[in-house]
This record gives sequence, structure tokens and C-alpha cells, in this order.
Amino acid sequence: MKYFFFFFLWSFSCLHAQRAFKTTGNDSQTQKGRLALVVGNSAYLGQALPNAANDATDMAAMLRSLGFEVILKQNLNQTEFEDVVSDFTQRLKNYAVGLFYFAGHGFEASDNLNYLMSIEVRSGLNETLAKRKSLCLNDVMHGMKEANSRTNIMLVDACRNNPFRGWDRNTGSGLGAVNAPSGTIAFFAASPGQTASENAGQRNGLFTQELLKQLRQPNLELISIFKNTARAVTGKNTRQTPYQAGFITDDFYFKPTDTPTPDTPAKREEPAKPVVDLEPIAMVRVEGGSFMMGSNESTVTKPIHRVTLSSFWMAKYETTLEEFEKFVEATGYQTDAEKNGWSSCYPNYEKKAGVNWKCDVSGNLRPRSEYNHPVIHVSWNDAVAYCQWLSHKTGRTYRLPTEAEWEYAARGGQQSRGRMYAGSNSLEEVGWFTENTNDSGTRAVGQKGANELGLYDMSGNVWEWCNDWYGAYTGSADSNPTGPASGSLRVLRGGSWYETPEWIRVAIRINRPPSLRNFLFGFRVVSLQ
Repeated sequence: MKYFFFFFLWSFSCLHAQRAFKTTGNDSQTQKGRLALVVGNSAYLGQALPNAANDATDMAAMLRSLGFEVILKQNLNQTEFEDVVSDFTQRLKNYAVGLFYFAGHGFEASDNLNYLMSIEVRSGLNETLAKRKSLCLNDVMHGMKEANSRTNIMLVDACRNNPFRGWDRNTGSGLGAVNAPSGTIAFFAASPGQTASENAGQRNGLFTQELLKQLRQPNLELISIFKNTARAVTGKNTRQTPYQAGFITDDFYFKPTDTPTPDTPAKREEPAKPVVDLEPIAMVRVEGGSFMMGSNESTVTKPIHRVTLSSFWMAKYETTLEEFEKFVEATGYQTDAEKNGWSSCYPNYEKKAGVNWKCDVSGNLRPRSEYNHPVIHVSWNDAVAYCQWLSHKTGRTYRLPTEAEWEYAARGGQQSRGRMYAGSNSLEEVGWFTENTNDSGTRAVGQKGANELGLYDMSGNVWEWCNDWYGAYTGSADSNPTGPASGSLRVLRGGSWYETPEWIRVAIRINRPPSLRNFLFGFRVVSLQ
């Protein structure tokens, strides 16, 4: 089975490190045209993928017809794979649009990184050797990022379930969760935890087959292509639900009827209806500005430094159990907690006296009315998977906040009054913490006072995952910082009901591995749309 998705990001590390849109921003005036690298690896010993070669060949032909200069490569060994990608990213510096396509096997390793397999990988190799014979996705991501092309799209059609089992870890989920940053579009062939159909007996995998059909249609904007493809795939395989993550600021057309000039906006069509309609999440607009981030309260919050942020939208409340359960039920997603045998408190509930009950952190059943509490026992990986699913389902782009965005919003943004907690110098007014919960757990969202921006529970209730890798502050001024380019720990902010007040101040930060789940950990989402 195959898993097809776009992704381009800077948030994972690795050990080795024609215009159909309106131009914007600081793009180089020398960039023009579209460059694509298409790789199909099918000749794996004992695990051949016949459709992978067809997928790559057909995608290359389609992209050429759409004005791309295409580099097509088949059945690469590890050295060839590295050389081809290096050459591609060097050439990309002179192009406005870069596209990378891969069809073949892929896997997530115990270092939480994703790898694309060269044809040298075979079933007898252990994980360490398999990684040496594969290409880390992060290498491709950083290469495309450094090229600084206006639009970058990554298409990876890889086996969702790792076919080379026997390693000392749970390998059943194949490629791991990813997070698409601002300015990048991501489209997944199947939701996390699902498999994508190889489409046996047909020339192409199911997702590629339907995507190629949409690429042939004239004057379809990129998001409409994604949504039409998702409907077609789900209609033929109910166990496969594609979804979108990330965004680009310009309308993008693979095949416009009339190619616009750089000074003429591309034609807009009415937005396509989302694949599944969801109740909108209550969001608060956070106007951009500058603030002094950090504090002298502890070593990890020093030094205080100036940060400037663009405007964004932040969820008014922490993501609730009910909201997260919609994702689990729609996709069959298996959380990191469940993979490791822990009760995750969803969707395990039962009828009791005519009322739906759910399990709490101690395994006790509580009324379903408490589903308006923040979801807990979620890892960073789980939170990212939810954001990507939500983006696809609603047609908007959601992600976790950067650490700087979180602190700026908690402090009140441009309306900040310099308070110790999010909205007050009295924690009792705005937060749930150990002294007012009697160690009894989370509370329903929005029950305490809001901060200056109308955001609730940013002090106490649950620790909230941020997008960034954890690292020490540099002390230098920064604009829209996203944290270190690599790391092993992710940032959490805001404290929890289990903490004492000194651990809930707006500048306090902690860090944990992205796969860790805990009864104190939850999250909220942000959007730039």
C-alpha cells in the first residue's frame, strides 16, 4: 500500500544535513519557470512496487505538459539518490516553482525522522543500516528551503506501513506525522494511521490515479484540485481519507486557462466545499507587533529579547476532547498513547444510565458532558496530525503556535498590560491550578476569565504544545522566529491544573520528546487565514 503526501518543512532534523500565480513578497527577480524532480523506486528486493515506476513516469509526463522542466529518475541507489537531489536543489535557485515527487517505500525511524528508501534497502537490514541506504526527508526539505524559490511543493508517494518489520519498535505506522509551515502546501493521500491503496490491477496507485485526473482539468486552483481528489479517493476507498496541511499565499494553477502576468492576479473561482463540514473553531485575531520575550525569572527564560511577529489567529479555547474525538472517529487514528498501551481517554466511553460516559485520567467514567474539557494524553505528534486533518476538513490551514506566538498572545499582544499570568496578576481569576482544583483534574474550557485578547485558559488547565524544537534563547532580536532548525525536544507552555503558580507565569517554558503523552498535556491551534 502507498501513502502519498506533500510536505515541506524545517521542523525535523537529520544526521546529514510559465507562472500561474500572482507574485508577492521579496521574490528574486531572476527566478522564473517551474522545475520538478520525479523519482520512482520500484525494484526493491522482495518488496517490489510495480505501480511506483508507472506513477513516476505518468507524473513526469503530466508535469511536462503543465510547463515544468522535469528531471525523471528511476530505481536509484543511495548514492545516486543523494546526488540527484543535490543537483536538483542547486538548480532550483533559478526557478520560481520547485516540485519534488517520490514514489516508493518509506519509513519513520526511532529518531522520529522519515526516510525514503533507495532500492538498496532490503528486508534483512536492521534500522540503522536501512537509514544509511535511505534519504532523510529533512535533507530534501532543507535543500529546497535554501534554494529560496517562491513556491515549493513536495509529493511523496510512499508505503504507509513499513514493509520491513522486525525492528525493535512499533513500525506499523510507517511514515510519521509532519507539520507544514507558513507558505507551504501539504496534501496527504491518507490521514495519519491510515493506509493508501496500491490499487492492485491498475496502472497507478489510487491517489495518484485520481490526482492525475484533476491535474488534467483547466483553470482549477490548487485547493480545488486537492479537494476534488480527496472526494474521488474517499468515494472509492472509505478507509482512505486524504487531507490537506499548510498553505501558500498566492492562488496557484497547474493548468490555468489564461496564464496571468506577474502584475495580474490569477483568476479566482468560488471556494470548493470542504470534504467534510465541521463546526468552525472560535478564533481570536492577534494583531502583529513587537514585544520583549522571556524573563529573568529562571535560567531557561533568559535572556529577555525583542521579537516581532506578523498577525495570526489563535483558538479562543484549548482543543477539547469532543473536537479531538471527531478526528479519531473520522480517521481511525491511533495516538502515541494507544500505540504504547496507555489509556488515552477517547473514544472509550459507554452508555451508563442513558448517558454517554468517558474515562478520565484515572480510568474512571465521567459524563459525556465533560467532553468540553481540554483533550489530554496527546503527544506533539498527535496534535500535529489533528491540525493537518482539521486543515483538510475545513479548507483552512491550522497548525500549532510557535513559542513566540504563544507567549505574545498570552501576554495580550498589542493590548498587553504586562501581567504575570495571561490576563491578570491574580492566577485565581484566569487559571486552574493545584490550589483551586484540589488535584481533581482539568476543567471545562472558558470557565475562568479571558486575557486582554479574549483568549481563555492560557494559564493553567493543561500544558500546551508549541511547534518549536526546544533551544536556549540567543538574546538577539528576531522576526517571526520558529525555534531551532532541529532538536529532540518540543516546547510546552502555560502550565497546568497540577502546577503551583510559579510554574504558570506567561514566560515559563518546559520541553518534552514529541512522542511523549501525559495527563497534563494538551494544545490549541493557530491559523494565518
